[in-house]
Amino acid sequence: MPYRTMADCHSHSDCSFDGQAPMEQMCARAQSLGLLYYAVTDHCECDQYDGSPQFGGRKYYDVVRRAWRELEENRRRFPDLHLLKGVELGQPLQNLPAALDVLDGRDYDIVIGSLHNIAGMPDFYHLGGEHFSQDQLDALFGLYFDQLREMLDWGKFDTLAHITYPLRYLYRPGDTPSFERYSAMLDVIFKKLIEQDKALEFNTSRLGRTDCPILPDREVFTRYRALGGRRVTLGSDAHCPENVAKGIPEALDLLREIGYTEYTVFVGRQPQQIPIEYIP
Repeated sequence: MPYRTMADCHSHSDCSFDGQAPMEQMCARAQSLGLLYYAVTDHCECDQYDGSPQFGGRKYYDVVRRAWRELEENRRRFPDLHLLKGVELGQPLQNLPAALDVLDGRDYDIVIGSLHNIAGMPDFYHLGGEHFSQDQLDALFGLYFDQLREMLDWGKFDTLAHITYPLRYLYRPGDTPSFERYSAMLDVIFKKLIEQDKALEFNTSRLGRTDCPILPDREVFTRYRALGGRRVTLGSDAHCPENVAKGIPEALDLLREIGYTEYTVFVGRQPQQIPIEYIP
């Protein structure tokens, strides 16, 4: 391990619809890696809280409760693992009563805020083959940043997940994914994160992959730091044990190059800054 400490604050067990392994196996892998902190943050897509035909009527109301029970069980099962109790709260404003129900009475360590789809539209994942015109892309990204801003105005989460998520899918053939065209809108989001003392997630799930375009992580975190951003959480977005902490060392390498000296972990919803200590 090239760093004295590493943390993975975004991962999914089979409580999530796309998770591939029981939480116990995910935790066992994290413990074997010697992570300083490890968070399981199973999905709660708030717009599908009461069931969705897309997922066979699966209700996130039930998923949240199952994941919570398993988090508490695995805390007892792995007393030497700093297991953080988390949740990925997707599209909270698309069903605000659901989002509030998720948070009520559960002492999460970390709540991830994410936006996988614009209200009334499919997940960006399903839009990748649409071949939108530039005007259509501009409209989609405008809505994306507007809805991120509204989420920040609401503010009941700790770190903003994978801000580059739509760039994974919404790019024109031959283009390199970039937010350069939308830099003013991106700055608004960064400034709000900083004002509210929230973190920006470095999602490492695509680092090192050769089957998809390189996302503009350097561009994003360079600008965030230039505006005063210092809180950065690290998340592999692992859905299987072998991907726990995958890409975290590479993310720390990039953050060090940009000038960051710390990364962020949330414990009891409170941010802790952890030194980035490279071991030659």
